[in-house]
Amino acid sequence: MRLLQLSISLLYTAIFLFKSNLCIDESDKKFILEGHNNARAQVGVAPISWDNKIEAYVQDYVDKVKSDCIVKDGVKSPYGMNIASGYEASIGWAVIGDWVSEKNNYNYASNSCVKGKECSHYTQLVFRNSVRVGCGNVSCGAGWPYYACAYDPPGNIEGQRPY
Repeated sequence: MRLLQLSISLLYTAIFLFKSNLCIDESDKKFILEGHNNARAQVGVAPISWDNKIEAYVQDYVDKVKSDCIVKDGVKSPYGMNIASGYEASIGWAVIGDWVSEKNNYNYASNSCVKGKECSHYTQLVFRNSVRVGCGNVSCGAGWPYYACAYDPPGNIEGQRPY
């Protein structure tokens, strides 16, 4: 049994390392857009589309932080950004699912996150004014995945509800 668990773990690690060193492919884009647009449709927000220019921007961004994968404070970006890191960040649809699950932490009446909980990934993902998205990923240091999506125009604007 232990050998089977070890084999499965090694297989997952090999798949992860292979996948995390690739750029986002067409099937990833499809899943990413479906995840975004399903969440947006649930709250009556128009679909978002993939933008290759934004994808190139995000890929350049993640390539620059791959040595340590630490989000640098004060980084100026013309886009709204969602960032994830950790083993779950190796697969785009899993990251989107994590961000969408933050819906449970968002209080529409107060337009805020439940105290002590994160919801800003979700509110950016469904922000009504954002119409374009692009994402990128990279394997950091010893293989730790780092995943980011950028949104145009940016969301999470103080005082505005996302939908």
